[in-house]
Amino acid sequence: MAALLLALNVQAQNADAPAAATAEAVAAEMSAPRYSASDLERAFGFMDGNRDGKVSREEASGFRGVAKNFDRADTNQDGFLSREEFDAAMNYVKPK
Repeated sequence: MAALLLALNVQAQNADAPAAATAEAVAAEMSAPRYSASDLERAFGFMDGNRDGKVSREEASGFRGVAKNFDRADTNQDGFLSREEFDAAMNYVKPK
């Protein structure tokens, strides 16, 4: 879990770097999940401090990568990340 949380911070730091990847490399990266379901479950559970099944902006504030992308990940704009929204954002897929 520490590796996943560290990756969130590294991902946020690298988000400002210029993109030099080819279209094929980006497509290949986006087609495969970046994190396993068990890693995502542990990370989500760690952030969900009050165990209500969703992550608030306040709960996400201690995780730079999540906090920085919170609004984009909150696809229904309810001010919380559901597990589905979190998983989709972490693996760069559109939630159902």
